[in-house]
Amino acid sequence: MTKTSLRWGTLALAVATLAGCATTENALKDANTLLEERETDKLLPVTNLSPYALALGRSGRMLDIYKEGDPVIYMQTRSILDATNLSSPLVGAEIPGDITEMVRTAVNRIGARVVYVPYHPDYLVSQAQLGAKFGVTMPDFLITGALTEFDRAIAGAGRVNSAGIEFGKGDGKTTLGGDVKRTAIYSALALDLNLVSFSTQQMVPQVQASNVVKVLNFSSEDNASLGFYGDAFGFKLEGKYLQGRHSAIRTLVDLSVLELVGKATNTPYWRCIPNGKPDPVVVENMRAAYNGLSPELKLGLIQVTLRKYGEPVQVTQQYDDATRRALEKVYAERYASLGTVDAMAWQGFEPLFFGVPMAWDTAQAGPPAGAPTGAAPTAPNAPAPAGAKAGT
Repeated sequence: MTKTSLRWGTLALAVATLAGCATTENALKDANTLLEERETDKLLPVTNLSPYALALGRSGRMLDIYKEGDPVIYMQTRSILDATNLSSPLVGAEIPGDITEMVRTAVNRIGARVVYVPYHPDYLVSQAQLGAKFGVTMPDFLITGALTEFDRAIAGAGRVNSAGIEFGKGDGKTTLGGDVKRTAIYSALALDLNLVSFSTQQMVPQVQASNVVKVLNFSSEDNASLGFYGDAFGFKLEGKYLQGRHSAIRTLVDLSVLELVGKATNTPYWRCIPNGKPDPVVVENMRAAYNGLSPELKLGLIQVTLRKYGEPVQVTQQYDDATRRALEKVYAERYASLGTVDAMAWQGFEPLFFGVPMAWDTAQAGPPAGAPTGAAPTAPNAPAPAGAKAGT
């Protein structure tokens, strides 16, 4: 057999082997294997929840307790737009131009005590022309506001660490080198929301939310090289993390709506947030309202609040034995560190009002956040039972 014949035979065998591998069955098998591998790596949709989405749901359950028997609050929004103009395509459309839908979603997360009323006049008119009949619910409040700030690179820092080693008695025959770079830059986004009374078209005083969130832009770069007699090779690893601006804005919206509704209803909304701090506006509103009540109405409010603790008292506006026993029990179990208090004074009633038990509370041995510490003053010339009293 000649060399030419052997070469052609080898080539024919190789072609036959390749042809045997490239069958339809093998192609389908490989495609199915590839599909299965990619399916396992595929990212599935997830619920779009900000860190404050849970707090919004909690605030709804808080309203069920604090506002039991009160009418539903109906809310509507004006268009919540970008006031920085950085949503324009001419500057890269870095942030969304309209976040009204995010605000609607946040309001709707609260629950049945706060109901969002859509405003789509074109839709209503077109449906009416088709003969549809429906009632119109007027809102109690309007939410207004805008994205008011977007400051790039308000703070930034970088660090570079480098090292190099030479071998070969100073002739540079062998070199090793490497460097590590880290850069972090913060930008800031701010959202302002206000509440407007629908009936008067006036802003509700001190009921507003102005919050800011920082957005992180982080990058890393690692380099290494190895050289021999002037010839070198190396590798570089780069990484980048950019916090989503849309996600940051949703977080701002959820927190701001929570604050807005909490101030509007004078409820301790900060208890819906881990490590939340009392809002001085809500505390002052309740202090002024409580101090303006007559003794009978104060007693009635004390009894209503005790019922929220599960105490079987009747709302008689009288300081009866059942009210006295309930006060002593609640203060002894929950606010013993306050000493003897007078629940007819705001300092004594404040922890009782703001500390109404919630389902998410942990075991509480002391006063809630915002309650005064130390013994509150007692009414002069009045004997005080152990724990608390309601005055005479």
